[in-house]
Amino acid sequence: MKRNIWRCTMFCGSLLFAATGGTALAATPSLVSVQAAPGIGPMLGGRIIPAFTVTLRAQLPGRVKFVAGEAGMPIMPGQPLVALDDDQLLAQKAQAIAAYQADEVALHNGYSQYGYQLYSYNPPSFMNPFTWMGEGFKAMMGNNQNPWATYQSNLENRAATAMKAQTQLEASVWKIRQIEAEMNNSVSIAPFQGVVLEKEVNPGDIVQPGQPLMVLGSGGPRQLLVKVPESLAGNLNPGESLQVHLGDNAGEVTGRVVQVAPQANPQTHTVAVKVSLPQNAAIGVGAYATISLPSYGSAAQDEPAIPRSALIPGASLPSVLVDQHGVTEMHVLRLGGPLADGQVQVLAGLRVGQIIVNNPPAGVGSGYQLQTSATSGE
Repeated sequence: MKRNIWRCTMFCGSLLFAATGGTALAATPSLVSVQAAPGIGPMLGGRIIPAFTVTLRAQLPGRVKFVAGEAGMPIMPGQPLVALDDDQLLAQKAQAIAAYQADEVALHNGYSQYGYQLYSYNPPSFMNPFTWMGEGFKAMMGNNQNPWATYQSNLENRAATAMKAQTQLEASVWKIRQIEAEMNNSVSIAPFQGVVLEKEVNPGDIVQPGQPLMVLGSGGPRQLLVKVPESLAGNLNPGESLQVHLGDNAGEVTGRVVQVAPQANPQTHTVAVKVSLPQNAAIGVGAYATISLPSYGSAAQDEPAIPRSALIPGASLPSVLVDQHGVTEMHVLRLGGPLADGQVQVLAGLRVGQIIVNNPPAGVGSGYQLQTSATSGE
């Protein structure tokens, strides 16, 4: 039966990988022991989000005629982002203006008629006999009206007509303002400087009131959103500083807890925690980052630590090769935070004192036999 064999030197020298019947390939793996290091607390991952987001929604039904750009586009305050077709509103505004002009003419006519009635009173003269004869004749015919009462009634009717015309004119003014407000609502404006996170519509789409148009993210400092287990979230408080690992190339920054959700998610039993990042943090929205939580209770005890070079290169999950009586066994790990001298904390998957392969070749897994030699370079 064909066997895969490693010849290695314990703790020193080089380790030679060879397959029986094949040619030996020179490499530099070696066996090391899992050491103990002071625990630095668990490490949790999350995603980068803006400090706040805004969803632009349609205020009117209509057809989209303009969209500023795609997701990722930077925006400035007051910049038009989405516009709806306003031809119908323009027609309504023209009708409202025509009605306003007609009401304005009616108001001028009402005031003119009121003025005419106001200055046209000419009561019968007591010195004119013909006037007395006319009044007497009207009395004989049963038309015994008071001239002052008739004048006053006509004057009040003209005043009422003028007031009605003025009220109608004011209503026309507010109708025009209402249409102009709807026209303003047909254009969605950027409320702040930031970036477009999602574009929900395209030119030609028909939208209804309340339908999302765009999702905007604020510019400036970003935040890390982390789902923390309930057992650990109770130890976090707003204002507390935490170390945030942005990635191998971006390094670490100090973040500050700005929000701890008041209740846990009943499905995942986690609490949403937001950590603000410095202004100069070199990481984009949506990227993955991790935080190191403080050590509490048992987490403050010594934890296993291994060289980062012991991780199998190219593995989809953090993995190492463990020596099990001369045969390799691959262990998948849950890693904690980075330590000094290239070490990394191991939260699960290893115990202190176990023997692992440092600098393992890529593609090697479980089932390889290890052979140690007292001399290096064998």
